[in-house]
Amino acid sequence: MRVGLLEPDSARAHTVRHGPTVVRDLELAIVFDAMAAGDPFLRESVESVMVHASTDPASIRYRQEVLADCLADPAAVRRLYALVGASESVRRWTIGRAGAPRAKLNLSLEPLAELIGHLRQVRAACTALGLRSAGFARLSALVTSSFRDEVLDAVESHIDALHFEHGTALGAGLGTGNRPVGIVLREPPRPARRGLFGGDRRARHGFTIPGQDEKGAEYLARLIGRGLYPVAEIVSHATDLIADFLRSLRTELAFYLGCVNLHERLTASGYPLCFPEPLPVGRAELRCRELRDPTLVLSSDTPVGANTVDGSGRSLILVTGANSGGKSTFLRSVGLAQVLLQAGMFVLADSFAADVRSGIFTHFRTQDDATMTYGRLKEELARIREITDAIRPTALLLCNEPFASTNEREGTQIGGPILRALHDAGVKIVCVTHLYDLAREFHDGQTGAELFLRAERLPDGTRTFRVVEGEPVATSHGGDVFRSVFGDDRMSV
Repeated sequence: MRVGLLEPDSARAHTVRHGPTVVRDLELAIVFDAMAAGDPFLRESVESVMVHASTDPASIRYRQEVLADCLADPAAVRRLYALVGASESVRRWTIGRAGAPRAKLNLSLEPLAELIGHLRQVRAACTALGLRSAGFARLSALVTSSFRDEVLDAVESHIDALHFEHGTALGAGLGTGNRPVGIVLREPPRPARRGLFGGDRRARHGFTIPGQDEKGAEYLARLIGRGLYPVAEIVSHATDLIADFLRSLRTELAFYLGCVNLHERLTASGYPLCFPEPLPVGRAELRCRELRDPTLVLSSDTPVGANTVDGSGRSLILVTGANSGGKSTFLRSVGLAQVLLQAGMFVLADSFAADVRSGIFTHFRTQDDATMTYGRLKEELARIREITDAIRPTALLLCNEPFASTNEREGTQIGGPILRALHDAGVKIVCVTHLYDLAREFHDGQTGAELFLRAERLPDGTRTFRVVEGEPVATSHGGDVFRSVFGDDRMSV
């Protein structure tokens, strides 16, 4: 039974998993921790949703509408999440496949009764929600129609009867050799009626197995077990269905509650938030106004700069310019915004629009290989090989200083063909690079699909930590950093 808060019934596209290094390179753990607010189940749930990307703009907008409902009434979502979470306290006992049907039945009855009690509370809470999105409307209609009072009352009545307080009634036929066949469980008998002169009227049709007749007792237990087996399976299955539904509901609510927690943290910073515009694959789009990196906002008390970029129709974005000018921060903010967009969430910006991508992959600089298995260049080429083996057309690749482990000439000779081949295959690329020759080569041979950005540097060397359109230049102004640290004007780069 689908909960339907994450995906509409008409969803055309499945989710795809991002590259394996996205969480590390984009520092998503900071976002996950803020969303979890100390709740381990919340953290596990939000991570499981966000490492996958929805590739259907309609499904993304569906989630945005559900999230907007949650942001409008966070208290209602928290109450519902707490009610659903309480069902996790119901203890389930398991028994092996060879276990007796009576034992399996008895171990399922009490959990089923408890889960129905939780289900009644959840249904009442869902129907009382004043939320208007299609997702919550579907959830309310589902629990109202599937778990009506008459249905739950009938189940509870059957649970009471299946305790067999007045004995077990079975029906059977006689087969070859007078063997019992077609054993079925009958409606449990009512309390025994007394005859006119006392005594049980059914006693004339009964028999007693002597206490020492172990074979007879075992045979009778097997007969009863054959009658109870189908019922035990049904009760166990019903218990599993309700438990799975409540668990799925808790997981999906946990994602939205995590979004509420994150929204409250980011709103407290005073920076604007918006729901991004998901655009279909086809024409590369990246438009943002005052885009910020949420990991910096969550982890730092200093003001965080923002960027405004129009990359409409551009599928290769190269970022060059001054050292310590905010290039890596911009790259991370773009990657995080794409992750949040394809998770159906909000973005830390005045506005953001991008085409959906079939997964996000990252190639950032890493520490040296501690095992000394590879040299730095060979290790980097091995990581590039992993990406090219897994990446698909219409994916997004974020590169931060690729091939910085070698010199300018070799880095250009190796990196240029790789980036060009990926781009020609349909991969959208945002790349920060210090390799001037590489950037200049793409600039001189541009086809109109490229956008060249440069970290802004004022004439006096001040960094604004913004990126602006600009062609590559042959210096990264390392001397500015040297002078800011040592206060020495002798170095000029």
